[in-house]
Amino acid sequence: MNRPRSFGPSALGRIQCACLLAAAVVLGLGTATIPVDASTAATESEAPAPVYPSATPSDEAEDEGTVLIPSVTSQEGNFYLAVTDAALDDVDSERIMDQVRQAVGEQDAKILLGVDQKPNNLKGAAQLVRGMLMFGDSDALSDDWLENGKTLGYVGKGWIAIGVMLPEDPADEVEVFVDPGRDIRETEPGSSQKILAAGDEAFRAGDYTAGITEVALATTQHLQAPPDRTLAKVIAVGVLAVAIVFMLAWAWRAKRRKAKKAAAAERLKQAEVLESRIQQASRYLGSNPVPDLGVQEQTRLAEAMAELEKQRAGTQHGAQRTQDLDPGIALQGQVSEKQLADLRRREQELSLLRGAVQLAHDVSGRPRDAREAWDPMFEYHRERLEDLALFLDLPAAGQLGCAQAARTVIITHTDELQLLRARAGRRGTGAQDAPGILERLWELRDELDSVLRDALSQAGQARIKVPLGLGKRMAGAQPSADALENDPIAVLRNFLPGSEVR
Repeated sequence: MNRPRSFGPSALGRIQCACLLAAAVVLGLGTATIPVDASTAATESEAPAPVYPSATPSDEAEDEGTVLIPSVTSQEGNFYLAVTDAALDDVDSERIMDQVRQAVGEQDAKILLGVDQKPNNLKGAAQLVRGMLMFGDSDALSDDWLENGKTLGYVGKGWIAIGVMLPEDPADEVEVFVDPGRDIRETEPGSSQKILAAGDEAFRAGDYTAGITEVALATTQHLQAPPDRTLAKVIAVGVLAVAIVFMLAWAWRAKRRKAKKAAAAERLKQAEVLESRIQQASRYLGSNPVPDLGVQEQTRLAEAMAELEKQRAGTQHGAQRTQDLDPGIALQGQVSEKQLADLRRREQELSLLRGAVQLAHDVSGRPRDAREAWDPMFEYHRERLEDLALFLDLPAAGQLGCAQAARTVIITHTDELQLLRARAGRRGTGAQDAPGILERLWELRDELDSVLRDALSQAGQARIKVPLGLGKRMAGAQPSADALENDPIAVLRNFLPGSEVR
């Protein structure tokens, strides 16, 4: 198939036509002889001859170089039909659309078909196609036609442009021109000739509508565009996205199941350890009653010891598991978070109870056991005094109102700790001396805790920055489990009626 040639007369051609017309007028005026006398002839010879006709050109003269490009008159799917007014009387657009609708719908190319009829200023169907591409109302022109139009063609991808030029005389032949896009391929060799010859029989019979229809149908049969894969790509991307989401969900659920399984195994392991500790504490409490220290009933120590014995007896001598827990949790293989929390709470209570009973036995028992019980109490109190001294060393802490009381506590408590330590270490010290030492340590602890709390409060008001570790120690913030080892005397406080387990 031939590529379209240049479109329309150029500006130079128009100038040349105008010059020829002017020359013809001048020549006509020059050949007309009108008899005149000498004077008249002399006068006329002196007057300049006009170069252009003095008369204004008619509208017909202005329209001589005009080229009419047909607009799209009908559109169905991918089929665009453009018919000029001159050809409308000989072409039935509706009939063409009805007959090609199904064929066009079954293929992927967009077809632009333009129809014009001579006489006009176009040099055949090729210029008609070029005109529709350049100046028509469709998107068939390629985006890069300026750079690559002469070498790669002017028709955009996925488009087929067809021009049909009807003759002025029905006896003359109809001219057909087909210009496919760059990605349009022939279904078989010789397809282009088949398209050009498709409507010959109908055109010769004067049935232009049928001939144009045959050309359009032949185009859909012999030229094909690559299928529009946009929908397929969207579907593929959607399927891939769904697959990825499914895989992520499956992996997340698998990870979650694995985490749940590991958490269940860990809970079971912790439950077994807690149950073992609970059983040990229950057996110990069942066989070790709280010793009688001989303290007076109105003292705090006496009240704490009585409450301690009451709670110990409430465990039914440690021979029976708590009723709020299912028996044989470890044997079931499943432990809920609530069950594990209940076990932790119960184990903490029994550990604290056992530690208090153990402390009472130690301070009232053999001298060696008593020393092992007294030493942590004295040492913990001394460390708290050192924390108070560290606090006073902080910038501006010595100017606080609590500074004098803090220095006094440090001095007096250090001296009294030495006296209590010596008293507890003397030979012959036994159960009869334990209540007095415990009572005094309890009083010293209350006084020290009061000074520490006051120091922290005043430091906060004065915006003094206290190191985090020091602040926690001064506030006595430690779990009950640590108190069993680091602050034994604090264990007895928990059993004073009206107090809470810390």
